[in-house]
Amino acid sequence: MPDVESRIREIIAREAGVPRDTVQRHSTLADLDISSVQFVQIMFLIEEEFDIYLAEGEIGVDLVSVGELLDAVERLLADKSRSAGA
Repeated sequence: MPDVESRIREIIAREAGVPRDTVQRHSTLADLDISSVQFVQIMFLIEEEFDIYLAEGEIGVDLVSVGELLDAVERLLADKSRSAGA
């Protein structure tokens, strides 16, 4: 099973219509020419893929890079895992 980063990069590439190898941790939403509508769709798909909720407070209103998005998702998944184990 692909890791979290790989799965998220695939979602972003597919929705942005860019080659997957152009989606890197340092890539910004502007670099990938992702519109706000595309970004919302990407958020929905990530939530569905990982069964999480990306609240505005989780990702921040000033989210800029793919890496920041990955970090937020990984934090949520770690919290979810801890909660499931408790």
